[in-house]
Amino acid sequence: MALVSANRSVCFHLFILLLFSVNVAFSGTLVTSIPGFDGDLPFKLYTGYVTVGESEMFYYFIESEGNPKLDPLMLWYSGGPGCSAFNGLIYQIGTVSFPLFIIN
Repeated sequence: MALVSANRSVCFHLFILLLFSVNVAFSGTLVTSIPGFDGDLPFKLYTGYVTVGESEMFYYFIESEGNPKLDPLMLWYSGGPGCSAFNGLIYQIGTVSFPLFIIN
């Protein structure tokens, strides 16, 4: 229980740090479809950049499918310079599989 409380505290402080850092700017776009998936996405997906100082951090925001006002917010940090965190997002957080085919 103490670990959960500590994790929440760390996430909260990171969020506040990002939110109130000098020169923070947010930009985002609602993504309604992706290649290889027929129709609209069954969930709300936003992507964009958070500018902190001179750095830009790319993010995926997937809204809760339950109750967004009551459900916890999870921050997923992974990747690094030149290394995408998308693989960890779709394979390590949840089971997602896509059919493989060539898109021209």
